[in-house]
Amino acid sequence: MGLIVLVIFASCTNNILYKQYYKFEKISWNRFEFLNFEMPVEASSQEYDIYLSVRHLPEFAYRELEVNFTLFFPSGEMRTADHVLKFIDNDGERLSECLGDFCDIDFLIRKGIVFNEQGIVKFEIENKNTRLETPGMMEVGIIVRKSE
Repeated sequence: MGLIVLVIFASCTNNILYKQYYKFEKISWNRFEFLNFEMPVEASSQEYDIYLSVRHLPEFAYRELEVNFTLFFPSGEMRTADHVLKFIDNDGERLSECLGDFCDIDFLIRKGIVFNEQGIVKFEIENKNTRLETPGMMEVGIIVRKSE
């Protein structure tokens, strides 16, 4: 199972604090394959938004996918919530932006979060699909950027 890591610290041009992606070697996400990410942080009063970024095949068959997103702070505090990721709207229109052999979509998971202590923030994403495999998934990632 491959892991692609790209860490970008905040700059004036893009406001991105962190980006990290997990690549599915078999282009399928097994429901028992929890995705784990770690992000070093400095104590700050700056607010950030957390996005779940998904890259999938154009023929991805699901209208939506339920995931559990858990955030672990350096102090040991934990926040967890289920999210329904919608890939197709009520009119049957694809919400992802497709370019050739792949489609990308970002989902806002947490808005205005403050990392007010130094240390390692951990993210865990669980696929809650009732089927064993979710075929067509290429990558899932975390993007943390300054709130606007």
